[in-house]
Amino acid sequence: MAGFITYILISVFTPGPNNIFSSISSARVGFKKTMRFMLGILVGTFLVFVITGLLNVYLYTNIRIITQIIGVLGGLFILYLALKMFLSRKDEDKLLITGDKLFFMAIMLNFINAKTLIFGLTVATFYLELGFDPNFIILFAFLMAVLCYISVIVWGLFGQVFKEYLTRYRVIYNIVMSLLLAYSAVMVIVESLT
Repeated sequence: MAGFITYILISVFTPGPNNIFSSISSARVGFKKTMRFMLGILVGTFLVFVITGLLNVYLYTNIRIITQIIGVLGGLFILYLALKMFLSRKDEDKLLITGDKLFFMAIMLNFINAKTLIFGLTVATFYLELGFDPNFIILFAFLMAVLCYISVIVWGLFGQVFKEYLTRYRVIYNIVMSLLLAYSAVMVIVESLT
């Protein structure tokens, strides 16, 4: 259970497309103008978590080995994300989101964001592995979406307030975050196999 909670918190608050876009956009155009994007993240992550949760309920109930495979593959993908973050350089200019359709862009981002998809599948798998009631998977999806929403708000505020420090210490920050993400990936793989 400790690995599950650690994985959720680290995955929600570590850099990923949703958090990075919120931080950069907020630093450049302001927190208020980024709020529509953040609301889209809330809706998009909720939809992804509902779909992945229901899929996992079906797989968990009918094909048990699939959940272990999803957990291991999800953990390996998270290790890949940690490695990419560890090796990343200053390419933030490509990540700025602007325009009037921020809300819908944010929803769609979640359906192509591999971190969100793998996170949804992995979290739903462990939710079931830990013996939680499958009938509450939609409520659990809502809770995960709210956590992701809190994360993008925190990242947006963080980007607004600390934009000078983020630029100056980005490499050190990415190293620390990638190591935490790698730790959570290892915990997910270990818990998948036990």
